[in-house]
Amino acid sequence: MTGPLLPGDPERLGSIRLLGRLGAGGMGTVYLGRTPGGLTVAVKTVHEHLAADPHFRERFRREAAAARAVTGAHTAAVLDADPESPRPWLATAYLPGVTLRHAVAATGPLEPAAGRSLGAALAEALEAVHRAGLVHRDLKPSNVLITADGPRVIDFGIARAISDHGLTGAGDVIGTPGFIAPEQITGTVVTGAADVFALGAVLVFAATGGSPFGSATPAVLLYRAVHEDPDLTDVPEEIRGVVTACLEKDPARRPTVGQVLRATADPRPPLWWRTDPLRSLVLGEAAGRVPGKPAEEGGGHDASAPEAEAETEQAQAQEPKAESATGPTRPAPAPAPTRPLPSPPPAPAAEPPATRRGEPARRGLLLAGGGGLASLLAYALLRSGGKGDREERAEDPLRVRPGSARPGALRWTLAPEDDRTTVDALRVAGGALLVHGVAVQDVGGAGGGGGYVTARRVRDAGRRWLADAEETAPTQWGVSGSVLAAADVGLDAVDLATGAAHGTRAERPTPLWFTVASGVLISGSATVNGDGPTLNAVDLRTGAGRWTGGTAEARPPAVLGRSVLLADDGGDDIRCVDAVSGELRWAYEGFEGPVGALAAVPEAGCFALLGGGGALHFVRARDGGRLATAVLEGGASAGSSALAAVGATVLVATGGRVHAYAPATGRPLWSAGTVGLDTSWPAGTGGVRAPVTAGGSLLHWARAGVLQCLDLRSGEERWAATLGGVGQVPPTVAGGTVYAATGELCRALAVNDGANQRSWQVADVRDLAADASGWYARIGTTAIRAYNHTATAPRGS
Repeated sequence: MTGPLLPGDPERLGSIRLLGRLGAGGMGTVYLGRTPGGLTVAVKTVHEHLAADPHFRERFRREAAAARAVTGAHTAAVLDADPESPRPWLATAYLPGVTLRHAVAATGPLEPAAGRSLGAALAEALEAVHRAGLVHRDLKPSNVLITADGPRVIDFGIARAISDHGLTGAGDVIGTPGFIAPEQITGTVVTGAADVFALGAVLVFAATGGSPFGSATPAVLLYRAVHEDPDLTDVPEEIRGVVTACLEKDPARRPTVGQVLRATADPRPPLWWRTDPLRSLVLGEAAGRVPGKPAEEGGGHDASAPEAEAETEQAQAQEPKAESATGPTRPAPAPAPTRPLPSPPPAPAAEPPATRRGEPARRGLLLAGGGGLASLLAYALLRSGGKGDREERAEDPLRVRPGSARPGALRWTLAPEDDRTTVDALRVAGGALLVHGVAVQDVGGAGGGGGYVTARRVRDAGRRWLADAEETAPTQWGVSGSVLAAADVGLDAVDLATGAAHGTRAERPTPLWFTVASGVLISGSATVNGDGPTLNAVDLRTGAGRWTGGTAEARPPAVLGRSVLLADDGGDDIRCVDAVSGELRWAYEGFEGPVGALAAVPEAGCFALLGGGGALHFVRARDGGRLATAVLEGGASAGSSALAAVGATVLVATGGRVHAYAPATGRPLWSAGTVGLDTSWPAGTGGVRAPVTAGGSLLHWARAGVLQCLDLRSGEERWAATLGGVGQVPPTVAGGTVYAATGELCRALAVNDGANQRSWQVADVRDLAADASGWYARIGTTAIRAYNHTATAPRGS
């Protein structure tokens, strides 16, 4: 699954012969290599513009020297390095496997015994790191590799010598929001205790599928890490004590890695990585990488090497709590007053938003002092590239390689112009292919760096428009009619065909969420001092402000016609507002505890609300009246639950199962096993996950490598296809065909009977989309490919 060397790539680095490319990241390119003695290694090189920086080269020199001293059973050994080379490089042991982030997304959270065992492995690895005089500083799920021999801690790319206080500038925030320790954010002294904090956060992710500080923008996650308690509601008792201790705000109160190791050690540790479905996922990844044999055209490209993992963790954690009940109130109490906006509102101060569990948004945000505030702002600027209003880019960072119009053939390939540009998100809607990525600015300022969004013709990948955007990959973008809404990357509302902005973007903090209702873009964001509006409604057609006001909650609302249902985490503030006017329609005061997810059920004229205790409530959209309540056996898992309606059936995905209910009565219809929410329910507009359905059927991964088609009403299996490997992305449907990717293959199957129509050799598929013309795949971070439908020539604009 390695990619071939490209023109300009070196053939050797030191004595290491390079065999191919493993991937590219923000620091440089990662190659697969072989030593003179035959050992296979991963070689990380540094981008030329970084190598030209004396400050960076000095830091690389020190860290490479210290990293070579790291030895341990659960680390990736640094074997060689040359920091003095014109292109500095570092070689580590080559470890085929999958990241913990990928493993949890594909197979679900770890069992308690496995989580405890993982804690011991991470503690043992960090002991080795600290023994070498280093602090890792970026332990996160994508820096934990699950191999056939167990977990390994990887990527010392930003590790720092414990005694070194002179190489990081003031205001630097290095690490990943959701896993970074408070002292790294506030700019105080960073010691090995920061790695212990990250270890605790990683264990929360392994056990629940989410960050201990929920899901939000980077600035919000940074604020929560400093000022708020972690949410450990769904962390198993077996590890909750050690996790709680690791996540202490005060570094002095945290245990040492040795104490964590003693608390999690097991005389007979389980070999949890050798149990299916994780075993199949790991072995499939290892078998798919053939050292020395580059992938052929159409065969994919392996960009899942340690340093090619995405930098920002967008943990999908919900935040449920407990329950009680009253009926809805009429609009008189008006808990969420709004005011009409005849013109766009003045821009509030662009400080970091902070809402979670209601309190910071209601009472105002107490700013971190000095370095803390500077760090938050510096981080936000670094992630956004310091851009304000959207600008049209002059230069295209992507190039098109034409293919064939034959049925089933590769139609075209869209790839970055150079190895410093990435593609990290793909969507097909409204006859357009939408791509987000990051283009690293050339030395001297040429080329235009930062994030970008581009719309291409599906027929030939020709450019419709190209615009500047924030660098963080979008998780909420989507299309409503002819308008692209991508507020999480700085594009509030743009015309899908031309890229023209609908009105002027308000200068406000990045939205916590956004949704579209009746032609109105509604976003929730926090203001720093708490005295400004936190809900903003903008007309998608004209860009004019419609209304502002109220309190923004941490999760997206549910929309049914003009009714917009908002609920806070604690469940004590649930209200329904009019999308166009902002007027309150009805509200609940003291609803029955926490709300973990919301969904609209148009066919039943109601909303569904999922509580953390597994209570599923159905309320009328017109007045909030109760219809029914059901209780999920086993409750609902925070961070790995989703709720959706398909026709007259309401589906709940949680805890490795999907449950179906009748909204009018709350009667359970059926329940079936499923593998991984991320791999079966794709995220749509506003980041809301929805199942893949077609013709009255649900299409999902029932088991590792098994695509199943279920009747939505009865739950009966219509067909199941064993495809081999592990499904790593949700299937996608168009024109009576379902496309599914496993391992190194993508297959087209008939929706009605599962008959195999065709298969393609395509590896490392990260995103999958389809339309009537065929299907589209994002290959790692290096390419987008379009393939024609098996029986039609390409269509589309």
